[in-house]
Amino acid sequence: MKIKPALEPSKLNVLLTDSSPNWGGQQYRLLREVLWLDQRGHKVLVICGKRSELAVRIRNEAPHLPLEIIQSWGGPLGLLEFLWKIRKWKPDVIHTRSGQDALWACLLHFAGWPVVRSRHMTMSADMPARQKFPYRSGCSGIIAAADFIKRDVCLFADVPEHRVDVAGEGVDLTEFHPGVSGHGFRAEFAIPDGGPLFGLVAMIRSEKGHKHFVSAAKKVIESVPSARFIIVGDGHHSQVEKLRLKVQKEFPQDPSPVILAGYRDDIPEVMAAIDVLVVPSMQEAQSIVIPQAFATGKPVIASNVGGIPEIVQHGENGLLVKAGDVSALAEAMVQLSESPELRRRFGDAGLKLARAHLSFDHKMELVLASYRKAIAR
Repeated sequence: MKIKPALEPSKLNVLLTDSSPNWGGQQYRLLREVLWLDQRGHKVLVICGKRSELAVRIRNEAPHLPLEIIQSWGGPLGLLEFLWKIRKWKPDVIHTRSGQDALWACLLHFAGWPVVRSRHMTMSADMPARQKFPYRSGCSGIIAAADFIKRDVCLFADVPEHRVDVAGEGVDLTEFHPGVSGHGFRAEFAIPDGGPLFGLVAMIRSEKGHKHFVSAAKKVIESVPSARFIIVGDGHHSQVEKLRLKVQKEFPQDPSPVILAGYRDDIPEVMAAIDVLVVPSMQEAQSIVIPQAFATGKPVIASNVGGIPEIVQHGENGLLVKAGDVSALAEAMVQLSESPELRRRFGDAGLKLARAHLSFDHKMELVLASYRKAIAR
């Protein structure tokens, strides 16, 4: 199965794989990358599992894209099916995302195929040797979602720095910009124009810090009664119900100053409608919503965790607070509530950063560069 593709072809045959059945930031980014590559004339194929939410999204949002389904990611039959599909496609480069597909791709790397692996999460110091091996010896290169992830990969998986590239989250500047109107979104939820609107846009999971956002909102209302808070996102029924009950307990009045908007596909309008984006995560690689807020000219209050401090500069384009510190989060929201000028200054700085360094086009050029390095190796 050994193959030696031409070096630096102008258009590539790219195979992207993801064995995870779940939907999250990793899968959302894969879908965006596939669409970007396809629109620019590269040939792309996605391989995922039959229970994959990614497969559902591709069929609904991009039915023209080639999609191959692995019936089972466990056992030798699944592996043979995986290898056969790759041999049939003859990709110039293979880009893996999750554990099982990355592990199987090690065999292809040993056979001479260029394999690139993404890493969207941090690593621990006690990582077992068997988990280090695919990173250190089972791929041509690694694309980390943030600088701190690259540091972890090099330190804990013993990978040389030159084999790890960084391509953080990027934003489509044609979708997110200061010209987008949020009036329709505010009108839908009867949000008055008088007070500031703080928004949390994330899947409802414990690590995203929704409960801290609601608790901080309770404190903010005591100082800024006109403030409003909106939570955009969905999640597992039990998590959503737990959050709904917390909001009901903290704010029994009707209408509540905290609104649960559920899942939305009009995120550019959401970003235009809010005055401040809040990212109270307990852990985070590098949230896509922060570049979206910056590109719309909005300031950010975020937890000082993961890759967030790489783009949110405290006192320049937003405020950083300790993760889980409800009082500090509330104080930051009160500070921006009381200073429209500070919100404007932070928003202008964020917009400048987004236009200079956070465009999705720029991030995808970094990904392409990693592909070509892997082919050259």
